[in-house]
Amino acid sequence: MSNFTITIVGTGLIGTSLGLALKQIKDPITVLGHDRDLANAKAGVKLGAFDKAEWNLVNACEKADLILLAIPLNGIRPTLEAIARDLKENVVISDTCPTKAPVLAWAKELLPEHAHFVGGNPVVQAAESGHSHASAELFRGRLYCLTPDPAASEEAVQLMTGVVGQLGAEPFFVDAAEHDGLMTAVEHLPALLSITVVNMLSGQQAWRETRKLAGGLFQQVSAGATGDPDGLAESFSAQRENLNRWLTMYIDRLTQVQTLLNQDETEALTELIDHSVVERTNWLTDYEQGSFRDPELTPPEVERRGLMQQMFGFGRKRK
Repeated sequence: MSNFTITIVGTGLIGTSLGLALKQIKDPITVLGHDRDLANAKAGVKLGAFDKAEWNLVNACEKADLILLAIPLNGIRPTLEAIARDLKENVVISDTCPTKAPVLAWAKELLPEHAHFVGGNPVVQAAESGHSHASAELFRGRLYCLTPDPAASEEAVQLMTGVVGQLGAEPFFVDAAEHDGLMTAVEHLPALLSITVVNMLSGQQAWRETRKLAGGLFQQVSAGATGDPDGLAESFSAQRENLNRWLTMYIDRLTQVQTLLNQDETEALTELIDHSVVERTNWLTDYEQGSFRDPELTPPEVERRGLMQQMFGFGRKRK
C-alpha cells in the first residue's frame, strides 16, 4: 500500500499546526510542507510537522492526494493558477481562509474537472502567530467550517470530514455566502474597528502622551491591527457588501450610545452594558468549552469509513 501524500502550502501557525496534528495519525501518510520562505518549511520539519520541505510549489503539489492551502486570501488565486495543470487525478484541495465565496469561485474557474475543492475555515484563536507557536492541539474542540464546491464528489467531502475529525475539530457545514456574512461580523468587522481606533488615536497630537497610558484593554481592542496590510485590504474588499451592512448597524448603535451619554440616560446605558457583559460571558464560556451545539443545527451522526480507507479508496469509483 503506497503512502497517501498531503501537501500543506503555507507553513505559518495554521499550516504547521495542521502538519503536527496530521503527523499524529498512525498510518502511512507523507506530509510535505511548502512555503515561499524555505526556512519556515524547514523549521516545520524540525518541529515534526512535515516529512520534507519542498521549495518548488509545483513539485510539492503534483503528487499530492490532498492539498491544504494555509495561506492568506491574496495568495489563493495565484497558487491555484500555478498548480492547476499539474494536479494528480482526483486530488482534493482545501483552504483555511475566513473568506469563502471568492475562493470557491476561483476554484471553479481555475481547477480541472478531476480536482475536487472543499473550502475550509478552522475557527481557532491563538495567542501568538508564526510557526514557532504551532500546536497539534490548536484545532481540538473547535469548529472547522467546510464549504464544499457543488461539483466536489461525495468522497472528497467525506475525506475532508475525516481529516477534520483527525484534527480533533468539529466539522460545521455551511453555505459559502452565509459563512462570509457571519464571519465578516466576527472577524473582518472587529479587525477594521481595531485598525480605525489605532488610526484615529495615532493621528492626534496627544498620541505621544496617550500611548504611554495604553494598557491591556487597548492591547485587546487594537489586536486586529496586525498582519499583512495588502492581505487585510484584499480581505476587506472581498467582503465590501457584508462589511458595509455591518458597519451601518455598528454606526447606528454607536449613535444610540452617544445619545444615551448626551442625555445622561444612566439607567438605559447600564442595561446596555449589562446585556453586553452577560452575552460575552456566555459566549466565552461556550467557546472555551467548545460547546456550541444547537440541537436544531447539529446534523445526525453518519456512519462512514475510517480516514485511511477514505484516503486510499478515494478515486476508485466516481459518483
